Amino acid sequence: MPLTDDIRDLIEHETSEAQRLLRDLATTLPRSVEAHLLLATSHLRRLEFAQALTYYRETQALDPKNDEALRNAAFCLLAMGDNEGALAAFRHAFSMNGSAGALRFVGLLSHRLARLDEAIAAYERLLANAQPTSKELPYALQGLAFALRDAGRPIAADQAMRQLIDRFRREPVSTSSSVVTRNNSDDFHEWSPYADKSRLAAALTVRRAADPAGRFPESFVLPADRNALQAFAAGPTAPALYIVKPIRGSGGQGISVTADLATALAGDDVVVQRYIDRPFLIEGRKGHCRIYGLVTSAEPLRAYVYSEGIVRIAPQLYDPDPGGGGGVSMHVTNTALHMGNPDLVIDQDPAQEDTGAIRSVSALLRRMTAQGLDGQAAFGEIKALVEWFVRLLAADGLFARQAASAPARAFAPKLFGLDVLIDADGHPWLIEMQRSPAARGAPLVERINAEMFHTVFRMTHGLLIDDATAPEQIAALRADDGARRAREAEIEVANRGKFVPLDL
Repeated sequence: MPLTDDIRDLIEHETSEAQRLLRDLATTLPRSVEAHLLLATSHLRRLEFAQALTYYRETQALDPKNDEALRNAAFCLLAMGDNEGALAAFRHAFSMNGSAGALRFVGLLSHRLARLDEAIAAYERLLANAQPTSKELPYALQGLAFALRDAGRPIAADQAMRQLIDRFRREPVSTSSSVVTRNNSDDFHEWSPYADKSRLAAALTVRRAADPAGRFPESFVLPADRNALQAFAAGPTAPALYIVKPIRGSGGQGISVTADLATALAGDDVVVQRYIDRPFLIEGRKGHCRIYGLVTSAEPLRAYVYSEGIVRIAPQLYDPDPGGGGGVSMHVTNTALHMGNPDLVIDQDPAQEDTGAIRSVSALLRRMTAQGLDGQAAFGEIKALVEWFVRLLAADGLFARQAASAPARAFAPKLFGLDVLIDADGHPWLIEMQRSPAARGAPLVERINAEMFHTVFRMTHGLLIDDATAPEQIAALRADDGARRAREAEIEVANRGKFVPLDL
């Protein structure tokens, strides 16, 4: 029985329902490759890597050459931090199907395991044999350049980097967006827990005790924090409303807002937060900002915040009255959740930054200033909030463990997103972290993101040596990795555009 594309759409938008349906199908149709494959994909969509791995392996048992199952099983091992296991799995996938994608991962994982000669050989084999239209070529050129730099071969590295830069000049949007998006997917595996709402809530709560500068709503993970939530609700700062979120939901799936504490307490596998009931309103509607951060080096730590971003606005006029009956179309600002809502208007002109349900952060800051707040001060607070979040990651040891786990350039620069709510007084609140922010979207989103991805590419993919480089500097670049890192930092600063360095 063939399964339709409708189930893949269900996985994307109603993951829990999709999993229930697919578990029943896999039980009813135990020999169905597609049922097991899609069930695995549903767990991968929720970053449930161990469960996804189980079902990908069941798929392989039914269809040993299934390329998607082979590569995604290996990717699950990578995401779980098992680099040796992932390398063996990608080698197996390549031996079964000759996949260029599997061979690229062989290069990447060999690099992370400090087997530089093997990494370079894998990348060179891919580049020599891949079709000119292969989507893997930009990633292989980047991987080869980075591995050659770690091997102390900057001149050879620049040859590969020059080919990648030439591709970028011919196809700037597709090259930069695909490379940055792929890098986010292949990041250090310890980024994943912060995309889990429960892990993020716990980390934020612990960090506030040591560093109270960060502003985020009080958060409780149920069922573990049920007593703490009851105590908070009985205290003097109890809110009028609570927002309840599935732990691994995305795109606004499954979110509810309630004034009834009993309803909030009844949840399992959810995060309950104090609802910020005085948001800054845009033409009477609630919105949130997508703010972008960039980590270009784990050791020494260098990071930036982008001074532009996206504002997404709920379609229904906001009513702060808990008894007003407003549903998700009033309280939840994820645009994807409201597609089909007649009140959701998305301007199709990418030049329009302050109309419809999707706007720019700069337009929001101008609007705040025009309404008597200080937009510039608000961005300063946003920058401080991003700094606070990066300090949290540093205090948790993420950057130190990444730096200790592999050669310096085995992990590409990391772009991440923070969802931030501005309150009626102009102060930003951290709501969620997006490990791999989407590149595509409405026309304004694509314009803003295209410029940002171009900037990230130029910052992190420059040539170390050019015609003006003195012979003694070339010698230093060949002999000293410190000189290579210093040159990379110079390229970053010279090309940072709207990225503002964080004070860490």
